[in-house]
Amino acid sequence: MSGIKGIAAADGRVEARREAAGGWEVFELAMPAVLGVKEGLNLPRYPSVPGRLRARKKEIRPIAASRRAGGPSKERLRLPEGTESQVEVIGQGAAAAPAVVELFQKLGVLGR
Repeated sequence: MSGIKGIAAADGRVEARREAAGGWEVFELAMPAVLGVKEGLNLPRYPSVPGRLRARKKEIRPIAASRRAGGPSKERLRLPEGTESQVEVIGQGAAAAPAVVELFQKLGVLGR
């Protein structure tokens, strides 16, 4: 999933939000999940001097990695009920290439 502008995690699930035409698309996924975010979502926060001093004293506990039974799994993304998709299928396979080029030219991504 890409273009994420908001993330909230709780109870082993993550809620991801991205802008869509006329509103927001909200997806709920099981963790671990891979998300592509928009620039500026996570601006750095620099630690204070007292915070750095406290961090030096903090014990670091190693945690052993565990594998999920059955290995990685796919999860299907679905729009919330009552929401229409903004996806338009412009063709199948190689036959869709001219329509893709035309769309890119219309958007100004490709020069003429």
